[in-house]
Amino acid sequence: MPTIRDVSQLAKVSQATVSRVLTGSAVVSPTKRAAVLAAIEQLGYQPNTFARSLATNRSYAIGAMVSELSSTVYGEIIRGIETVTEECGLQMVVASGHAREDAERGAFEFLSERRTDALIVQADVTPDDDLAAWVRDSDLPVIVIGRHIPAVAERCVYLDNVEGGALATRHLLERGHRRIAHVTGLMHLADGSDRCAGYRYALAEQGLPFEEALVAEGDFVEEGGYRAMQLLLQRDAGFTAVFAANDQSAAGALKALRDAGRRVPEDISLVGFDDLIIAHYLYPALTTVRQPFAEMGQAAARLALAALGVDEQKEVTRRFDPVLVERDSVAAL
Repeated sequence: MPTIRDVSQLAKVSQATVSRVLTGSAVVSPTKRAAVLAAIEQLGYQPNTFARSLATNRSYAIGAMVSELSSTVYGEIIRGIETVTEECGLQMVVASGHAREDAERGAFEFLSERRTDALIVQADVTPDDDLAAWVRDSDLPVIVIGRHIPAVAERCVYLDNVEGGALATRHLLERGHRRIAHVTGLMHLADGSDRCAGYRYALAEQGLPFEEALVAEGDFVEEGGYRAMQLLLQRDAGFTAVFAANDQSAAGALKALRDAGRRVPEDISLVGFDDLIIAHYLYPALTTVRQPFAEMGQAAARLALAALGVDEQKEVTRRFDPVLVERDSVAAL
């Protein structure tokens, strides 16, 4: 079984340097860190995590709370976090908040009690004030992903959802559409209200009024998108395009349009949000707004490691910009 001495000899560094890389107890140059990590991988060296924990009073684990472990969205966030933690020889402990305030608090407390070194929190329903209190009051560094809270902005990683909603709506406006419907997300959640605000902002830019008849609330899942689209069709408000608050809602809306005999994009154009894998495989392929989930997970992990003094990277992106991905679900008038 390889030892720390074997690693130091192969990497041509001191055993103390290997120890510093393993524990994150001091800054190590990128060249030496890379050499140590390469030697560890080549030799298959397995550090004694329990012994390290006793010696340093650290768990060498990062806690991550997301809404649903089964969701593609949150799976991408976890993958991004894991990419960074693996680089530093750390483990990840994951818990689900199930989009319920009591469950989110329970998951946060569970991860805190497991003595993780830092926490990354993606919370759907916990109020901003409570999240800010978690950041301020915890003994551990807490990073909030997917939410911009001005009081703790330096610990937040988020997408500009208002700009994302405006981007989707502008795309339809630029193609000649003036009667644009909106299938919202849950409006009591920041993602839903912010994307709707972007929709309203883009309409106002063109001097177009906001019409309640063109808006129906969905719930970020396919069934909600289906029901919201049915409601919009029943109102017969004469729209030629739809912006759905996420790709899952767009998939439900697409089915409702087809069931009503409406063709996409020949009769109704459709834009989604997130750029999930489903967007590639819908027919027609869905034009959507990309949200870089994995990159946001990586940024949150780097903020957490920087707070621990492990990651040497000085600049970490906190606010991410949405990007329009054009496919086949929009036609010009």
